[in-house]
Amino acid sequence: MTPVSYPAYHPRVISRPTRGRTSTVTYVLLITVPAIVAVAALRPR
Repeated sequence: MTPVSYPAYHPRVISRPTRGRTSTVTYVLLITVPAIVAVAALRPR
């Protein structure tokens, strides 16, 4: 039997496109801003 040699492991670095991708902050703002406006509108004056 002969020993088995494997090539060195190099994990792939996946580059995330910054343009054309909506960030998480945008999603958070899209949810929280209307909620805050709705709560402010429903508050008794």
